[in-house]
Amino acid sequence: MEKKGLLTITEKPVLRKPNMVCGIGGWTDGGKAATGTVGYLRRTLGATRFAEMDVQRFHVFQLPGEISTRPHIKIEDGLIKTHTPPSNEFFYWTNRTSEHDLVLFLGTEPSLNWWEYAETLLDFAAELGVQRIYLPGGVLDQTPHTREPAVSCYVSNPALKAEMSAHALQFSAYEGPGSFGTTLAHFAAQRGTELVALTARSTYYPEFNIVLAENAKSILAILKRLRRLLGITLDLSPMEEAGRDLEGKLNFMMGQNAELRAYVAELEKNYVERRYQEPLDITAGEAVEIAEEFLRKEDEQGKGKE
Repeated sequence: MEKKGLLTITEKPVLRKPNMVCGIGGWTDGGKAATGTVGYLRRTLGATRFAEMDVQRFHVFQLPGEISTRPHIKIEDGLIKTHTPPSNEFFYWTNRTSEHDLVLFLGTEPSLNWWEYAETLLDFAAELGVQRIYLPGGVLDQTPHTREPAVSCYVSNPALKAEMSAHALQFSAYEGPGSFGTTLAHFAAQRGTELVALTARSTYYPEFNIVLAENAKSILAILKRLRRLLGITLDLSPMEEAGRDLEGKLNFMMGQNAELRAYVAELEKNYVERRYQEPLDITAGEAVEIAEEFLRKEDEQGKGKE
């Protein structure tokens, strides 16, 4: 075990051109789209924990109206069995189907010392040879649960926009209070580090006090894109099933409440859905040829019906 500044390193993995995915709980973790995404990757891939970042330096455990940053405890028969504080942990996974291994960071948005937290994270990423950082997130939104959640994107340099445009993403436009993710992206841009933030909308019906603590459909929307962007083989069927189960439960609630049913119907009318289709591994010229062939067959079939 090695103590290095604010990091405790239990293993030094040899990684090949790794990418990093950072799931940071906090303000933009609506529906657990940030921590849920990284948690799913960690569990499904079987990633190995190898380092952690100090928590006392960055977290205030007692904030007015907040309990999420307090240590989680378990007491049995008058004895404290477990005491688990907020964590900032690193995991790695060797990708046998690509030249890019994977580093995962599962952490908690800092209460203080934002600059230092960001610099510590980016310094360690550079030391590990990270090529690109992906930052999943989620925001509460009046997105109908019956539709595929929209995913927006912001990047640390203009060159990344062309690549991201192939993944059914809306480029963010916003002015106001920033999340820690935007601070991290700001420092990444100053360093020339590639960072892509993917933010999914998470269903929120305030008029009916419906807030989803975990939204499988939002997590799935990000995982679909990350699977392609990271070049990994990833079984998404458990998350797909969880998404169907969630939609079924909300549909049942609609069946019992005419006002909620009308409310969702109105949201559906005004919602523009962008379904994600994985980009084809073909050149631009080949894509044009496929499109022309498709249109030709459609035209022939149409004439045959006349």
